Amino acid sequence: MGYYSRQTKVLLHYAAYDRACDAMERWPTGQSRTVMPDDVVGSPGQFQDRRYEAFPRLPLLWALAALRIDPSRFTFVDYGAGRGRAVLTAARLPFAACVGVEFSQTLHAEACDNVAAYPMDRLACRTITVVNVNAADYTPPSGDLVLFFYNPFTTAVLDRVAEQIEAAARTEPRDIRVIYVNPRRSALFAGRPAFRPELVPLRVRAKLALFGLGPIDFFTVSDVAAATDQAPASRVVAT
Repeated sequence: MGYYSRQTKVLLHYAAYDRACDAMERWPTGQSRTVMPDDVVGSPGQFQDRRYEAFPRLPLLWALAALRIDPSRFTFVDYGAGRGRAVLTAARLPFAACVGVEFSQTLHAEACDNVAAYPMDRLACRTITVVNVNAADYTPPSGDLVLFFYNPFTTAVLDRVAEQIEAAARTEPRDIRVIYVNPRRSALFAGRPAFRPELVPLRVRAKLALFGLGPIDFFTVSDVAAATDQAPASRVVAT
């Protein structure tokens, strides 16, 4: 998707829905930001790792609905939370908890302000936190998870994050879903059998393709070793 096409969609979403939501935030989340290397926790990474761009709220809500899950069983985690837009959007659903992961100290502080000041009568989730930690060093919480990415990292950082997610899948039986918005259409989680593509209804894919900001990939993460151990052994018949 070209730059001008994406920006047109951003403006349409802003006019239709996001402007009213931004007005309820102490720090409007629609503004793009690039943070300085000395503002981050851990390795500053490359420019893309420090670039924050907001994702429109409605496509996120559509993607969450496409999972067809009971949100009360899941914790929602946004990697690269910025000022907290995705966390506050997900918190409109009754998730068990919503967590934002942000390595910029400035954006983390602004996200915390937004969470604290947001009208609670607009939120169905009551446990909302934003942690100031480098995503590569973040250990996902226990229990069932929905993990959201809006193209936040370079491949090197994403590989380290994927390793943390795979390790989390091995700690306990759980349901882990991944929503990855990938406008650059780079290879995702290549060579990682734990990440299995998940199909969503065609009508939802069509709506996301028409009104979203780029391709959205859905994954289910499982403990590959456990699944292999539980698989029935093949029978060899002598002839």
